[in-house]
Amino acid sequence: MTAARLLRSCVETLVGFVFSPAFNLIALPFYVLGASPAIALGLCSSDAAVGVPPTLLAWRRLPYLIPMVIFVDLPIALVYASTLLIELLFLRNPLILAVYSLCRRASQLPYRELIPDTEASASRSADRPRANCTNTNDGARYREHASVWAALEGDGDKVRPGDVRLISLNWLMALAERGDVLPRRQDLPEEAFLSSAQLRRIEQGARRGFDSAGFGEALQRVSKEPSPSSFLAFFASFFGRKRNPDRLLPIISVSYCWLEAAHPDREGRQLQLLCRKLRGLYGGRGLLGACRAYGFSDMGVFLDWCSGYQKNPALFAERRAYEASRSGEEKAAFGRMLENTMDLWYAHRSVTVVLLTQLPDELPAGFDRSRTYDTRGWTTFERCSAELGAKPASLGFAKWKLVIDVASDDGGAQRRLPATPERMATLLAACRFTNGADSAAVLALYKKTAKAVLGTVEKLNYMGLPLVRGDAWTSPALLAEALNHCESLRTLELGGTRLDDEGVAELAAGLEDGALPALEYLNVAANRFGARGVGALCGVFHRGVAPTLQMLGVAATPIGDEGAAALAAALATGKPSHGLSLLWCDVGDEGAMALAAALPAAGQGCRVLALYNRIGLAGQAVLLEALEAKHGPQMGNAMAVWQLNLLPWSYPLMRALARGWRRVVESAGRFTIY
Repeated sequence: MTAARLLRSCVETLVGFVFSPAFNLIALPFYVLGASPAIALGLCSSDAAVGVPPTLLAWRRLPYLIPMVIFVDLPIALVYASTLLIELLFLRNPLILAVYSLCRRASQLPYRELIPDTEASASRSADRPRANCTNTNDGARYREHASVWAALEGDGDKVRPGDVRLISLNWLMALAERGDVLPRRQDLPEEAFLSSAQLRRIEQGARRGFDSAGFGEALQRVSKEPSPSSFLAFFASFFGRKRNPDRLLPIISVSYCWLEAAHPDREGRQLQLLCRKLRGLYGGRGLLGACRAYGFSDMGVFLDWCSGYQKNPALFAERRAYEASRSGEEKAAFGRMLENTMDLWYAHRSVTVVLLTQLPDELPAGFDRSRTYDTRGWTTFERCSAELGAKPASLGFAKWKLVIDVASDDGGAQRRLPATPERMATLLAACRFTNGADSAAVLALYKKTAKAVLGTVEKLNYMGLPLVRGDAWTSPALLAEALNHCESLRTLELGGTRLDDEGVAELAAGLEDGALPALEYLNVAANRFGARGVGALCGVFHRGVAPTLQMLGVAATPIGDEGAAALAAALATGKPSHGLSLLWCDVGDEGAMALAAALPAAGQGCRVLALYNRIGLAGQAVLLEALEAKHGPQMGNAMAVWQLNLLPWSYPLMRALARGWRRVVESAGRFTIY
């Protein structure tokens, strides 16, 4: 066995000498575009610095971009590539590690015992109740396009054809340019509408673009199982293309305030404000221009005033005539729209939602200015429905946002956490309704929507959203409250959320026993917590939280040896079962040895990625030997324990890279949602 290992190490070292220079040359553009800017940012900042300042972003735009690449990024990339070659070929090659390991067997290396009684931990976990994964609501309604087409064409049961009609965004913008007032649905000309057949043809005209979903899958595969094939697949995913890659529908829903009980916009000032804001978005291209660039020649617009049958505002003074101004069939169609489709227009993952949170400068006489967007019941329902989590956190190819607040200069909306049904009851109690009877109906509709969306959502991405204790919309406690409803959640992205030890403790305390029963992938990388935060995080596993967790990522988080030991204790109980990512976590030999000691008791296919820490030859050899004992001889094992810290400048370079990358991830929260 010893001779075989030495022979294999010799072969791997020779292969490295042949192929590593070529690989680094091929990867040099990726170093220039990816690693170098992060290293440069990290070199000019401290560990306490948060996010990327706008002044630094200005240096990454023309006319400064090209000089920055030539005089900053390229030299840093060359130093980075040279350091990789020197350390991996001459100082830490497989032959050196094999010889070192043979000279000092892992079982003889002293390290402090850091693994608790795993049997007792497992027993405590088994005694805790777990959440019920059964959810009777059909969450596919808020993900699949078929439900929207059924809302327009009829579903043969609760919705009939024509109950809801969408108007053309082209027509709407032209109407605003003429200064006209938007009529109710019954008074609109036929050319104002887009039929479902027209909308289907528009949807089929979407262009081919970058497949961001495929890229994300390739990235997860690299994190889960690093190997030459997974790295090649990751690089190939940069070139993936598909039609309508963001799976969008050519539909916009507008959330706005009615200015009068009988008419939302009698003078047309809200329409003027809305269209002026939409024209000014995205560098002057406007929302319609961004949609056309995606391949959508027009967009269907849902406005309750135009999409559903309305009463005649001219008869408002005569109550009987006003109530009778809508036929019996029109009233029934309006009721079906309200009860069976209203949730779709705002909560569906593929529908763009525009929030008209501003009021016009000139308002009707007697208008109560305290009745703002945030104090209205229906607008609260509409916005919170859009934030429930069905919509993807970001779009890959489309150049607009899925939730647009016209008050935002960058065409997005402030990121907020989902409101649970319990929280919505509190919010609606403080809101006002034109029709007081609407309050109970709105709450019932939201409960149905929230239970379906939160109960079946499989991925939530809050990367870069600052989770601030005590915040009314983005506190760790509110996140925990929402996660307790997520029975089908498989992926939770909390990278760069600025969680510190206290924030993780608050999040952990808010999670109920048995919460997140389907969670497989949890990423809390690029955060601010240390060993105490890791302890709080791992503590929830003993309460039956996330029993199916496969992957846990804590990269670029300064957990140190003590944090690595806490993760090793969780690893020994099978959490996570498949992989643990510890890149740039300031872990040393002691933490590496604790992880190595936990691996035999970990899940059968469990891998540990501990690249670019301050692990010395001793810890690296022990961890490599543990990985090979578990998975057999594989090139991915050596890649999982790569270290750069023997040259004087190596580890400072890695710390700068981690610091810069953390700041970039944190800055995602400054950019608005979707």
